[in-house]
Amino acid sequence: MPKVLKLSIIVLLVFILNTNGFAQRYRLGFFINVAGYFPSNEDINSGFGTGIGAVLSATQNIAFSLEWKYGRLNVDKKEGEFQKGSLYMTPILASVRYNIQTGTAFTPYVFGGGGIFFNNYRLDKLEDIEEENIRKQDINNGFGLYGGIGSFYKLNEKITLFIEGLYLWRTTEVETIYIDNSSSNTFKANLSFANILIGLNYYY
Repeated sequence: MPKVLKLSIIVLLVFILNTNGFAQRYRLGFFINVAGYFPSNEDINSGFGTGIGAVLSATQNIAFSLEWKYGRLNVDKKEGEFQKGSLYMTPILASVRYNIQTGTAFTPYVFGGGGIFFNNYRLDKLEDIEEENIRKQDINNGFGLYGGIGSFYKLNEKITLFIEGLYLWRTTEVETIYIDNSSSNTFKANLSFANILIGLNYYY
């Protein structure tokens, strides 16, 4: 994440926390999670990733969150599409959560939202790509949607444990650029995947 963006988020959160009456109306928390990635594209292998973010409880049932995810997945070669390599995903996602039931130890909820997906693709150095005349493959960044279900367990007044299952929808174009500067080639890639994660929330 760019340093300017990190600093801007910190300044904004400090301002919010010092606003009169904030603590009486809202509750701010931060979270971290680890996740398993299960792609819909059969050429992309399953893998693991992580996420960090902030959550703002507006009412007893409704909360908003902002999250930055990181995932790295190995990709197999497919003729005319991906060369063998590694897919790096770093989306920034925003969502709204609705707590289905409150006042119990376990609180189930549903959530949905969208965000900007940033991707980077690195060709496998062990692959002899010169025979294919390929210099690199670029994945277009862009918008995607996601939604899922989850539940959190209150460990104490400030810390909750949560688990979620979600699905992210995204299809985008990949550009293949050649060594000899011939015309590049583009193809559609399905970058949708299921995500199962577990994490911790810390509330002020």
